[in-house]
Amino acid sequence: MFSIHSTSSSRELVFSAHKDDYFRVELKGFEVTASADVWAYTDANGLNEFFQELSRFERPWQGQRNWATLENDFSISATCTSLGNVTFHVALLGLQGAPEEWRVEAGLVTDLGQLEQIAIHAGLFFNA
Repeated sequence: MFSIHSTSSSRELVFSAHKDDYFRVELKGFEVTASADVWAYTDANGLNEFFQELSRFERPWQGQRNWATLENDFSISATCTSLGNVTFHVALLGLQGAPEEWRVEAGLVTDLGQLEQIAIHAGLFFNA
């Protein structure tokens, strides 16, 4: 398991139960609770690479970095302000195509200096 904690609120993004191409994502805290089992098909390593790429930034970057599952039931993007505040925008989609389909989107803020530790934990999680 590994998680990303917000530096601005009690919000947390938790990755757990990794097995083959599946893992669980939970977004919780600061009035949001949602979780989904995610099938990354063959691209779970792509999410790991997303975090590794972010960890290589030593200074704020321009634009947005993105990763999403093939079925788009989980997506994550990251932006960085000139002051080094990194915002992860997370979207979870459940019961796709069903009458009770749901979607939760929320932001989570951390610091540029935290990205290296996040990448280390992501690497351990996805390569276990």
